[in-house]
Amino acid sequence: MSRNSKKSARRPDRRRGFSYSVTDAQIREWLRFPVREKLLWLEEANRFNEKALRGGTLRVWEAFRAGRI
Repeated sequence: MSRNSKKSARRPDRRRGFSYSVTDAQIREWLRFPVREKLLWLEEANRFNEKALRGGTLRVWEAFRAGRI
């Protein structure tokens, strides 16, 4: 790692957390799903997260989402 890249990694304005983007076509496809299907998907994802993310893992995940790490 060069000296410049180390310096830039410590910049206070460095982006943290994560982001993603979706295309217009992906949004239109999601809009075609019935509301019931969307809610069932959300419930299933929440149940998975409750089982998979416990203790320290959940704290790290939440800190990442909040941009603290």
